[in-house]
Amino acid sequence: MKTKRLLLLTLMMLLAVTSCKKVPQHIGSSLQPNSSYIHVAFSGNQNIISDVSCIDSLSTKSASLSLVGDLNDPHFGNSNLSFYSQIGLTSNSLQWGDGATSDSAVLQILYGGYYGDTLTPLTIKIHEVTESMSGDSMTYYSNTSFEVGDELANYTFLPRPRTRTKLGNDTIGVQVIRIPVDNILGEKLINAQTEGFASNDAFMDYFKGIRLSCEPSSGTGSICYFNLLNTNSYLRVYYHNDHDTTYYDFNVSDKYVRFNHFEHDYDNAQAPITFNDTAFNEYLYVQSTAGVRSRIQFPELAQWAEDMNTNVLINEAKLTLTGANGLINGVNNDTTIFTQPVQLVVVKAKEDGSYSLLPDQLVGTNYFGGYYEPETDQVWFRISEYVQDLILAGPNAEDHGLYIYTYSGAFNAKRWIFHGPDSPDTANRIKLDIIYSKIDD
Repeated sequence: MKTKRLLLLTLMMLLAVTSCKKVPQHIGSSLQPNSSYIHVAFSGNQNIISDVSCIDSLSTKSASLSLVGDLNDPHFGNSNLSFYSQIGLTSNSLQWGDGATSDSAVLQILYGGYYGDTLTPLTIKIHEVTESMSGDSMTYYSNTSFEVGDELANYTFLPRPRTRTKLGNDTIGVQVIRIPVDNILGEKLINAQTEGFASNDAFMDYFKGIRLSCEPSSGTGSICYFNLLNTNSYLRVYYHNDHDTTYYDFNVSDKYVRFNHFEHDYDNAQAPITFNDTAFNEYLYVQSTAGVRSRIQFPELAQWAEDMNTNVLINEAKLTLTGANGLINGVNNDTTIFTQPVQLVVVKAKEDGSYSLLPDQLVGTNYFGGYYEPETDQVWFRISEYVQDLILAGPNAEDHGLYIYTYSGAFNAKRWIFHGPDSPDTANRIKLDIIYSKIDD
């Protein structure tokens, strides 16, 4: 047995070295003639078992996009997203001038995309955060929250993420939303003591930040993505003093705390997901924003290899997922509104629910895969080294399978439904195709 393991591991190491120069399509293709390749496919609930579970949380600190909105999905239920952010000074010092009085305030933020139905109105609320947010001492997760105080805005609008914003008779060359903010905030800032503007730390101690949240939507709703770091995003206070009428901008920096907060309610879905059940899975589900992940396992794979009574070299193992469209559990899956994610990720599951990267992923994305292909409505992964490791470990080795996630879940609101091992569409069930060779001692 030790000799067999050593031989296979040596072959794998040689192939890993050569893969640096050329992306392999089949592991071991240079070692075996084409006539020695053997193909086998694993699919259906006898070869693959699966289940769907909720994601506890994920780190959303300093996510590249800030998400807010309310989305009602007939399969995934309700998703309500919000975000927290500090704001800071745009100059080293700030003096309002004698007799300064706030005239109005507005929060302008740049769109970075959307998900859902933009024909449904959304109502965004802005609140002042009353707890200090520390950038150095905390990791902020999707379930982290802070106490808030006064409501500073209550604004209903139709999302227009692709339309350039018009101000008066002028059109801005970018897509932004301008939320009128209660002038109580302008007065609060102008009336602060001078030492409150001596530094950013002093200012943030006085004004700790804002939370943007969304009221429940009356229709499908949507999730809006915003780029807080863009120069077109700022909190502007219009004011006048004894000498002038002007404005001052506060902004968000990548040095400030900002994070997304996600809440999901799956109970009100028209066709609810069955969670944590390995017995019956016609369909599998993935959802970003700390939503849903799927797990798959191959319980018979190692035994299959051992029963051949020879060494098995995996030339290629390709996992293929195919989208499920039309009616799912009696309810239509509308992929024109709930569009597919650009990319998925497969990782190795651990007993405690965490995970580790697969060795195949280290080869590179062109080899590993994971990208959604609209032409076939599929996502595929090469997991050849993972399968080889399963076989080498033997039938009695502990293995917790693979988790499937959406990519960039901290700032991306996508979801996808694909055929599971029990799908009534047998041709499109989740499938593992293996090309292998038998290696004699």
